[in-house]
Amino acid sequence: MMARISSVLLCFFWATGILAFQNSHRIKRHNVEATSALQSRARESYTSNPPRRDEVKRGSKQSIKPSIANNGKIKQERTVVIMYHKPPNVITSHSNADAISKTQTEQSRFTVYEDISTMKGFVGDQSRTGKELNFETATNIQSKLHAIGRLDAATTGLLLLTNDGNLVHQVTNPNAKQDNKQSKSVQKTYEALIMGHHELPEASTTVSANDETYPLVTLLEKGATLSPKHGGQTKPVDDLTILSHPTASTTLVSITISEGKNRQIRRMFHSIGSGVMKLHRVSVGKLSLAGLSSNHSTTELQEGEWRLLSEDEIRVGLGWECRWLDEVSPVAGGRRSRASGKPQPNTRSTKRRRRR
Repeated sequence: MMARISSVLLCFFWATGILAFQNSHRIKRHNVEATSALQSRARESYTSNPPRRDEVKRGSKQSIKPSIANNGKIKQERTVVIMYHKPPNVITSHSNADAISKTQTEQSRFTVYEDISTMKGFVGDQSRTGKELNFETATNIQSKLHAIGRLDAATTGLLLLTNDGNLVHQVTNPNAKQDNKQSKSVQKTYEALIMGHHELPEASTTVSANDETYPLVTLLEKGATLSPKHGGQTKPVDDLTILSHPTASTTLVSITISEGKNRQIRRMFHSIGSGVMKLHRVSVGKLSLAGLSSNHSTTELQEGEWRLLSEDEIRVGLGWECRWLDEVSPVAGGRRSRASGKPQPNTRSTKRRRRR
């Protein structure tokens, strides 16, 4: 009798386990199919109707997203350069989420791309259409925008932005040629208010680079020695001039460099025992906030204002010929061809390296 009861119970529990396993497997398969359908629907929705700039939330990875044409490719566009007068407390980044300090709120960490996309500081002809221009209409830029040499949050002045990645390399890389004939790097000039009362020796006075009486001579003669993680030894500055002494313990200088290491100006003065209290970028190449140095009719941009540079200003000011940019195809998988936008097979070896 007990053996029969045990057999019945064993059969019952076995049948219950089988049913529970089948139900769980059916539910899991249903969830996978539903998730796959939602992902496919989301991709189709984004491709056919990409989000507008005013719909992108603050703190996202990209404030200005590329628009995709009906044929699945980003429309071909020409080199465009934006001249922007950067105010303080505006960061040169596509995301503000990683740069918020404990003493600042998210509203005070506005990015340059968010500021430009609002069109509030746009200086240009808005009478071409009956309504206010948006960013894409005014600039013809549908791809990602890049800064030509970043400025930290506290630094103000001239900031150039472009859709041409090669131009970014041209200006920021000190080894890049300014054009096909000249090997001189693009220079950047700053005005810096530094700590301490500094002087430069007379032209007839011979001073060694290690003379503590004139620490600024070190930057002129041999550059600054930075830590390895900050770029190491810098090149000597191209020019350094004392403009004034606002107070007995401060000096206003003009400094020109052709390198672009992270926070280089601030670290260079710190290396000689001084420090930067205010920093303002005056010019890049032959371009200032008033345009080309030879053009005195252009009004200087005020803080927060920006305008488009003409192709002549780009050619003369930066030594760069504007060009048609290659199309980029948003096809998943493989590497994209710069000329055709078609994915190419990955040529990297799939073999694992032998462990030593």
